[in-house]
Amino acid sequence: MKKVALFLVLLCTLTSCKQREYRVTMREQAGSPQRMFSDNDPSSRDLVDLKATYGHEPLSNSAGGGSYFEATFDDSLPVELEGVNGWSRLEGGLGDTLFWFERPTGSRFAWPELVRRVESGILWLRIMKQWAIEEFGSERSEVVETFFEERVIPGVVDGYLRFIGAGAVMGSQRVGFGLRKPDSEGQLTPDEFFRLQVLVPIIIDLSRESKMTPEELHMGVLMGLDGASSQSERRKAWRKAGEEVALRFIREIDPERTELSWSEVRGWGVSLLWYAAQPVKYRDLMLESPVITPSEKATLRNGGVVFPPMPFGVRILGGRSGSKMTFELEPKAPPFLSNGRVMPARVETEGLEQVLYEMRLSPPEEGPLFGAPPAYAFWSVPNVPMQEKIFGDVGLEGMDLAVVIGWERLLDESALTRWNAAIERATLEGGPEPLREVLQTIELAPPGRLSELLEPSTTAP
Repeated sequence: MKKVALFLVLLCTLTSCKQREYRVTMREQAGSPQRMFSDNDPSSRDLVDLKATYGHEPLSNSAGGGSYFEATFDDSLPVELEGVNGWSRLEGGLGDTLFWFERPTGSRFAWPELVRRVESGILWLRIMKQWAIEEFGSERSEVVETFFEERVIPGVVDGYLRFIGAGAVMGSQRVGFGLRKPDSEGQLTPDEFFRLQVLVPIIIDLSRESKMTPEELHMGVLMGLDGASSQSERRKAWRKAGEEVALRFIREIDPERTELSWSEVRGWGVSLLWYAAQPVKYRDLMLESPVITPSEKATLRNGGVVFPPMPFGVRILGGRSGSKMTFELEPKAPPFLSNGRVMPARVETEGLEQVLYEMRLSPPEEGPLFGAPPAYAFWSVPNVPMQEKIFGDVGLEGMDLAVVIGWERLLDESALTRWNAAIERATLEGGPEPLREVLQTIELAPPGRLSELLEPSTTAP
């Protein structure tokens, strides 16, 4: 009991440390990016670097505590963590288009990390196999061995690889695996429906390994569609539907079993974790595993203790880890392409909409295989007075304006000079005729929306 108590105290100590929280706000200031950065618990070294980067002493951050910095930069932004970012402004004759992105963590080569995670998962599954032989009796060792090596390990690894691919697709668009909150109700959100579309084909493939019937699979999807049900109702429904599947699974190694209680399943979970907390019981498995380093194997041979790495990069014990990163973008026009969440306008942003990005930064051995997905946004800011004089209204904005600016960048120097001169004339004359005339001299065809605006029937008199 003393060992258990000591283990629990240590676990609480390790998981109760202050979570690091960072916040970055980006906005445009006089044509340049203005960046605000806050850290709720910076080290003395962090403060030295931040003061050098931002050129001033830390300001008080009343919202979340810690330190706060802000400055206006040229197109080269500071990188406070270890990732990469960028800000680009392309000026055009009829407005500007902007692009911003942030990847807060460094990228790593995915293949060796994927191999490490898969091998760690296989090691844990073999530890589970050894525990199962001990739990269900050595007389079933051959059945358990065959079941794990021929069914469980290949099936779990296959499922992991499929979900990694799905996770990369969803993560890039900031759509996670999270369940609905208890008070959520109503129809599925677009993100939830997108997640369902990505996962259903994978679940269909995996259902055959779990021996689910078509009716059970059908009901599982229907329960996922019922957004009006509370989380507790859905949990009860899933538990009822899962009992038969779980019992069917256990019968693979215990054919005489006729019923299954969830209290017994919970007991197995505790027993397995306690078994995993005693590396001496599966020392030989770790010596055979390629995921255990040569130095760790030397430690094991000399009688030392080494714990296996987390299976498939998933934390088994402990609370939430890592840190939280929040990006706020305050563009002067709504983004036409972004993976953020548009928030209502705030008074201090002069009525401009805000785009919010929130992400959890995990240690390298945890979290998404490819690291935190980048936050990004593309938006365009039209020259309103100029466009109103030429077209009678703002005819080019958002993606349409960005495409026109891209077309301008493809013009040779002579054509671009003629085009810009025509814009000046059209502004002075208050009509699009100079633009129509100059396009007759430019070989590169204009974008479709620009051509539509210059049609006589669609322009203001």
